[in-house]
Amino acid sequence: MKQLVVVRHAKAEASAPSDSARALTARGRDDARRRGEQLAVYVTGTAQALVSPAVRTRETFDELNSALGLAPSVVAYPGPLYGATAHGVLQEVRTVEGEPSTVVVVGHNPAVGDLVWMLHDGTHNGAWKAYGDRGFPTSAAAVLTYDGDWFDIDPRAMRLEDFLAPPPRHS
Repeated sequence: MKQLVVVRHAKAEASAPSDSARALTARGRDDARRRGEQLAVYVTGTAQALVSPAVRTRETFDELNSALGLAPSVVAYPGPLYGATAHGVLQEVRTVEGEPSTVVVVGHNPAVGDLVWMLHDGTHNGAWKAYGDRGFPTSAAAVLTYDGDWFDIDPRAMRLEDFLAPPPRHS
């Protein structure tokens, strides 16, 4: 059984010299660290991470990884993840080689939210309801499972096992 953990970057500053240079806010760092602690129960065995090269996604991964403990040798920063569509993210996942039991993707919306929607097999459970109620807010994570090879993942082939997000914040 394989697991795909899809994470949206945490809360980032509103502006920077370029979009890709936007860094996390203090709240974003805290949310990402908490999400990593929650995901640690899922990311066991062999794992690989695919992280968008943008500053906010790299910083999100660093905070997540304080709990996950993935070695630098299993982390890649493919350029196409920045600005990718859901199909583009899926193409990156399909290139994973070897047999990691878990792949962690840290990316951007709308691609990550759309990816979960696209891969979901139609099973209606508490995770699906939580995802449907919340959308894919910053620092949210979806845990999907699949019985097959990474190169062979197709739409509607994965079960959404869990959906983790920070509590709603009201202004």
